[in-house]
Amino acid sequence: MYKIGENIHIISPKVKQALEDRDGSFFVKLTQNQKEAGADAIDLNIGPRKKDGPEVVDWLLDCMQEAVPGMTISFDTTNLAAIETGLKRVGSNAIVNSTSAEEERLNNVPPLAAKYDAKLIALCLEKSGIP
Repeated sequence: MYKIGENIHIISPKVKQALEDRDGSFFVKLTQNQKEAGADAIDLNIGPRKKDGPEVVDWLLDCMQEAVPGMTISFDTTNLAAIETGLKRVGSNAIVNSTSAEEERLNNVPPLAAKYDAKLIALCLEKSGIP
């Protein structure tokens, strides 16, 4: 079984506040805790983050890699520029989470993952739901 820690999620009020405050120690500890709990990878969910997604991913990776160097990172955002920023840094030690059968995602996400030799999670759904 492959376990992905999902505690770095923008929907969490604590994560959202720590991100706004640029509280690096919060993310270092959160990453370490997930690794110690048995995570094989850490999911980084920043939501769509249209304005500053690449910068946020870059900063969070600094924190996460300080905490657990070499840990596999799962990029969980609809912001392709943010995903690519992360993939440029960690390359094949990454997971893109995720693509779906929606035409725009299917046309853009798999080639991006392939470009950096990253793993890809594919969801069996489209705009209308599960086929």
